[in-house]
Amino acid sequence: MKRATFIMSALIAGVMTAGMAGQAVAMPNAPTWALQEGNSPSRLIPTLDRYHLDVDARSRLQVASQLWSHGADGSRVSALLKDEQGNVVARSDARGHNFVLTQSLEPGRYILDVHGTRLSGRKETTQRYYLTTELN
Repeated sequence: MKRATFIMSALIAGVMTAGMAGQAVAMPNAPTWALQEGNSPSRLIPTLDRYHLDVDARSRLQVASQLWSHGADGSRVSALLKDEQGNVVARSDARGHNFVLTQSLEPGRYILDVHGTRLSGRKETTQRYYLTTELN
């Protein structure tokens, strides 16, 4: 009986590991949305969402996230801003379970990776976030 339990546990662990590896491989090919001033469409959590931003002149960027459905205490959103070469330009600052990211930018293309995570172990959720963006 113990041997059957051990084998079953090993099989379940293998399947879960393969599933996580498949998700990690898929992340670099995640869709990219344009980051525009104002409020973005809402996106489901958990997720890795990628936004691109083209800056024509020296500007100040501010991006803030907002969780909006019940159960917000069980989720957290953070962000990482990268330049065209993939160098990290800025990391978001926590604001409760949301974030705010403020950075002066030179002209160029930037990528904002937004990570939405569930703090509880549940994968199924209706939790969503949206971004508010200002570029001055």
